[in-house]
Amino acid sequence: MNSRRRAGPTRRSVLAGGLAAGLLGALPAKAQSGGRWSIRIADGGPGTPISPLIYGSNEIGTMDGGAPSATFDREVGVTARRLGGNLMTTYNWVNNAANSGKDYHHANSPFLLDALGIDRPQWIEPARLIETMHEASLAMGAKSLVTVPLAGYVAADFDGPVPPEASAPSPRFVPTRWDPGAKAGDPVMPAVADIPQLLARLVERYGGADSERGIHAYALDNEPGLWAETHPRVVTAKPTIRAFLERSLAAARAIKRADPAARVFGPVSWGASEMVSFQDAPDWNDYRQHGSFLAAYLDAFRTASEQDGIRLLDALDLHWYPYSNRGDLFRSKDAALATALLEAPRSLTEAGFREDSWVVRALADGGSDREIGLPLLPSLRRIADHVFPGTGLAVTEFNYGGAGQIASGLALADVLGRFGQQGVSFATHWGSLDGSLGEAYRLFRAQDSTGRRFGDRSQAVTVEGTPEVVAYAAAFEDGRPGLQLVVINKSEAPATLDLRFETAAARNCLSVFGFDAANPKTIALTETPINADGGLQVNLPARSARRYGFA
Repeated sequence: MNSRRRAGPTRRSVLAGGLAAGLLGALPAKAQSGGRWSIRIADGGPGTPISPLIYGSNEIGTMDGGAPSATFDREVGVTARRLGGNLMTTYNWVNNAANSGKDYHHANSPFLLDALGIDRPQWIEPARLIETMHEASLAMGAKSLVTVPLAGYVAADFDGPVPPEASAPSPRFVPTRWDPGAKAGDPVMPAVADIPQLLARLVERYGGADSERGIHAYALDNEPGLWAETHPRVVTAKPTIRAFLERSLAAARAIKRADPAARVFGPVSWGASEMVSFQDAPDWNDYRQHGSFLAAYLDAFRTASEQDGIRLLDALDLHWYPYSNRGDLFRSKDAALATALLEAPRSLTEAGFREDSWVVRALADGGSDREIGLPLLPSLRRIADHVFPGTGLAVTEFNYGGAGQIASGLALADVLGRFGQQGVSFATHWGSLDGSLGEAYRLFRAQDSTGRRFGDRSQAVTVEGTPEVVAYAAAFEDGRPGLQLVVINKSEAPATLDLRFETAAARNCLSVFGFDAANPKTIALTETPINADGGLQVNLPARSARRYGFA
């Protein structure tokens, strides 16, 4: 369970007040009936790799109601799965208890065990929660990312709400320990959550990350800038950057000792204000010269990695949820917010776009090698390349609306396309991949009539027209001939598209499938591009997504 429920009051209080009209981007004009776009595909270039691990999800069990999230993950072909969220900050691997913090009465509970459907006799088995999640990942061929705790204390029991006077240190919590010492086969001590021992046990059971069954990566906790708000029974004062960096480096070293092949993700920041100043940390002025908290974090890990002779951070990990002054977009099923949802992905990649939210006020105008700005992904890439080259980008929580409306599926498909285009290395959606959300994943992950999924090498695409039509192209890393093209029409009117290829006047279309209001499931379609004006022409229904397979 994560804390998107608190996004309204808590995050608005961070940056309160309206935005001047001059800061806001104009809404895209609606395409009229018969709107036309030109799409040019640079299919002759080498392209850039698309990570297979961007089509991931968070393991949340039955938190959304209905079927377990793993059921949807398997059905839509996810490639990566994360065990994270607020509850993992206080998860005790020894007894599988966690404290829910602000999300639910500050209770020590078996909430995670219940959500994953783990039988009560297994609750007492150390690390049963992690093992259950990882074995589900293995069964569907997905990689696992497991969150480990850095806040200092984890739940000691399943005994319900913890009053303020029982805040840690108290019998309701046990301390975490990161010092090396305990081996996998040593007795498990209930008075402390020994994380190196947990790691050793996982490696003993599954092998290292470079083995067929090993855990791929570990995340250094969850949204630490908000610990004092989300977990006040464990973190009673705002954490400092200095203390957090010390804990993070110690944890990364322990992970690399236990499993040198495992990837380390951090700092798992919740959003803009944490990325910039660690939520205005008490010692932010001591780090301000770095330009941003993320730059300071990367610099600390670069320095330590050079000293240790081993890379201690593999991916810059963050969460990114869209916001709008028009309403709450998280899991939204409100048709009145459909346009806002469909616009939201533009903040990830489009220079000059100014979203209608507080985020534009939180971030710099961009362009600096150390300051975070919009569009987000190029900004993060610049910072990582400048401060700690070789660091990947991971977006381990994101959500672009609820499953109940097609706009959410179209927005999510747009986001997945942008992740691939921008070289994101790992991404996991928050929320069960039901309804239109699952269709967004199927658009990329389902096999077409030739047995192919969306390709693994991004090819440049230029779209001439309003931003309501977007397109993403991919070739195949192994050199197989062919090209896949995803096109999304976010307009409320049909769209006519003129396709032009760099290497040929026209390509032979082998398959078409997609989803829209008339076809809510991603299915094979009989639509066929026609030869026109030296290229191909296709017609898309209003608010629809298509994937074309070309020879």
